[in-house]
Amino acid sequence: MKYKNYVSDKLVLSFWGYRLFGEQDIEETVKVWKDAFFNVGLSFINRPDENREKEMIKLLDCCEKYSLKLIIYDDRIHCHRLREMSEEAYENAVINSVEKFASHPATAAFLISDEPDKNTLPLVGKALEILRKHTDIPGFVNFFPMWRSKDYVDLMGVEGENIDKLYVDFGKKYGQGVIAYDCYDSMNARAPEYSPNGHFDNLNTYYKIAKELNVPLWTSLLCTGHMTFRMPTLIDFRWQLATALAHGVTGIQWFMLYDGKSKCGDSPIDLYNERQPTYWDLRKVQREFMTDVGDLICDLELEEVNHLPFVYGGTSAYVDGLDKYLEHFSEDYRDFAIISRFRHKETGNVWYMFVNGSRVAGNRFKYKFREPYEHSSGEAWVDPGRFQLIELRGKE
Repeated sequence: MKYKNYVSDKLVLSFWGYRLFGEQDIEETVKVWKDAFFNVGLSFINRPDENREKEMIKLLDCCEKYSLKLIIYDDRIHCHRLREMSEEAYENAVINSVEKFASHPATAAFLISDEPDKNTLPLVGKALEILRKHTDIPGFVNFFPMWRSKDYVDLMGVEGENIDKLYVDFGKKYGQGVIAYDCYDSMNARAPEYSPNGHFDNLNTYYKIAKELNVPLWTSLLCTGHMTFRMPTLIDFRWQLATALAHGVTGIQWFMLYDGKSKCGDSPIDLYNERQPTYWDLRKVQREFMTDVGDLICDLELEEVNHLPFVYGGTSAYVDGLDKYLEHFSEDYRDFAIISRFRHKETGNVWYMFVNGSRVAGNRFKYKFREPYEHSSGEAWVDPGRFQLIELRGKE
């Protein structure tokens, strides 16, 4: 079954935030989402012991009014319910949820599971199988990040380097609208020497899975400092977004937009629904990226990505002379840079994204392209976490 698009050919900007119905005004909430340049929301939770179907419809109506899509969090059809009820009862719950919400033009997906482990994954598969019988709206699953140690084997039943086969087989069997995962290693204050490797290792691993399944890649990035993860700055927001897009990501979910009652971390929107300083930083960055690449990024197919001069997460190192179109690339200061080559799916034109991977200072990039694209050569100062995007026009 071919699933409906989550959102029409744009960079997806979404979030996590586990609020219940009744905790805040529905329309004012959607206005805030729109103000922050989100285009896919996560609904408030419709819990099994409540009936919030009318409120969910109102939330969907407001999303349609403000041109957003919505991932439905109907806890009555979360995969864990298959531990508590028969498959027949679960399917009846799915049928009810589909009848109420699937036909709404703002519905993007039904949340089925977040971070399933080896014991939960079979339930996820069964839930997706049942959902697929009744709608072409996809079930949304967010996977664990990958790491390379024995406790990952204990968690998922396979070594980290083998999850491509695990999730490709899973996706082919049960179907996936997107491949999504979370990883906050880039913001780990307790292990800064590891953080770039974990961040890029996951980007490379999950892009391979998404490409094999021919579905978009989404990743969850950090907007709330908590546990061992520090509070992101304006540059951190830019850096996380730019590095993800340079590695083939076309959808972002920020963790997490709202403070929880556990008071673990400080989110862009606090317990009192007041917007905090990080809200304005996140809003500014999302506006920049949506303006610069929001209509473009989903039309670009990643062909190659390289790092220079430092290499993280198994990414290839850039070396002059090996790229098909780029003859030379250098930087004034020996700092981390990403060189990504894309091809436009419709025009066939080649695009390059040069990312300043420093989170401290700007750098000047110099680049020279081979014939017949010499006219696209040049240089540019690029601020930390920002990127230079270049289209090679003309025939090869």
